[in-house]
Amino acid sequence: MTDEFESRVGAAVDRALGQELGLKFDPDWHPAKMAVSRTRRWQKTGWSMAVAAGLFLVALPLVSPVHPGQVSTGNPNLASYSMPMSVRRVLTALDAGPHWSVEGMSPIYDTYPMAVPTGHSLSLSGRFAIHGMTATSVAIQLNNHQHVMGGTLFNQGMPVYTFLGSLPGPGQNIATHAEVSPVKGDWITGTFTPINSFAAAGSNIYMTHNNTWTVMTGQSTAYWASAPGNSTVAQTDTISALPANPDQALLLEENPSGQSTGYITTDRGKHWTPWAIGPVAISNLVAMHHQYWAIINGTLMTSTNGSHWTSLLTLNTNRWQVEDYAINPADPQMIAAALVPVSGNGIGPVLRTRDNGTSWTEVTNFPALGAAPASMVMSPTGAISALINLTDPVLVRYSDTRQQWMILPVPGQANNIGIGQLAATPSGNLVYGAPGGYLYQWQKSSGQWGVIAPPSTMSLDTAPATPLQTIGNNQILAGYSSGWYIYVEAAPSSPTTSK
Repeated sequence: MTDEFESRVGAAVDRALGQELGLKFDPDWHPAKMAVSRTRRWQKTGWSMAVAAGLFLVALPLVSPVHPGQVSTGNPNLASYSMPMSVRRVLTALDAGPHWSVEGMSPIYDTYPMAVPTGHSLSLSGRFAIHGMTATSVAIQLNNHQHVMGGTLFNQGMPVYTFLGSLPGPGQNIATHAEVSPVKGDWITGTFTPINSFAAAGSNIYMTHNNTWTVMTGQSTAYWASAPGNSTVAQTDTISALPANPDQALLLEENPSGQSTGYITTDRGKHWTPWAIGPVAISNLVAMHHQYWAIINGTLMTSTNGSHWTSLLTLNTNRWQVEDYAINPADPQMIAAALVPVSGNGIGPVLRTRDNGTSWTEVTNFPALGAAPASMVMSPTGAISALINLTDPVLVRYSDTRQQWMILPVPGQANNIGIGQLAATPSGNLVYGAPGGYLYQWQKSSGQWGVIAPPSTMSLDTAPATPLQTIGNNQILAGYSSGWYIYVEAAPSSPTTSK
């Protein structure tokens, strides 16, 4: 196939997309400006070629059937001439090498509650470069009318540049982080028993280990008791307690099928009562103030007593489910929830309510990074932070003041691959638990990362700290395979004054 033929076909596709399908790709976005040459080329192309291109588009993978939530992967036969010119111009601007190929195409959803994808995220691999930075893959987001909506360039998984396509702009360089500074403080050893969950409420500390639980007060010894259900099958228990009523706790017993039953105590575990809803699929149990929240059977629900639960978000659970959510610790009526399609992989919208679920609105322009949030937290100011567990995890943060998302590449030790954890302090600092056991703290005041090495007494660990949660602004609870520990940050030194 000659270069002349590829050029003619590409020009016809460009004309068909631009004039027949309403493509409005502005080429003046940084760094490439190709308006003059492309306009001249369009003027020389006849309507007959446009008709041929319209037939040719049927073969494009961008318009081939992709079922909601499914991923079309590995299409090495897709050559540059069969790509829309808008995508080709993006690749030209990124100095794409001659041997790039299509790795996959994931559906994306622009408006809730769409049942089918409104677009696709096209993943390409090869060699890409811009401003002296090189990358091995690029993700380009398109809608179903072939408009280029945006994308993110990755350098071995870490985003270093973003472009906006149909919303032209200068782009945004995202520098890699400088060497992080140690966060001053000390580790305090809790117990040498690994735990599944940890809940601090008042002076009570509740914990679970496999199918046993305990409650401690102050420096008391942990005496482990069997789960209240007395199950004989392998199970994983989770416990949470109400800060407003520290003697009340909810313990979940999960059986091998994934169904859980809840048990409630109002007297620190002396007596337990089964909840009223029977076995359900439940995850992400949170207790705050005088209320519980959890994802139950795919939707977000709340309870004041742990027994009866009320839905906060009406969903068609055959199509959508809540992946994760975050609650504002200063205003529990403000909640954000990330949705994913039930049918498989894909990204749904991030929704937010300010009135405890009475009404929900979409937090628009969630970055098209190719995955849904794996963990979400919210600060007292309403800022939403989400951890995206890609090959190298990425942190995205939505500023309620600026009303926009920003991308924060997370630091980490070399060759630590796995799913990280995310927590937040009441003051708005973020704590990222990286595979390998290291903790990294993003400080809101400076926008910089600090590092906390794992306890010196723990054995080598390849998993992130689990559970990982903050206790106030200056303490971090981290669970490892060798036990659980609390990191107490050193108080900031007072400024000296001279007389």
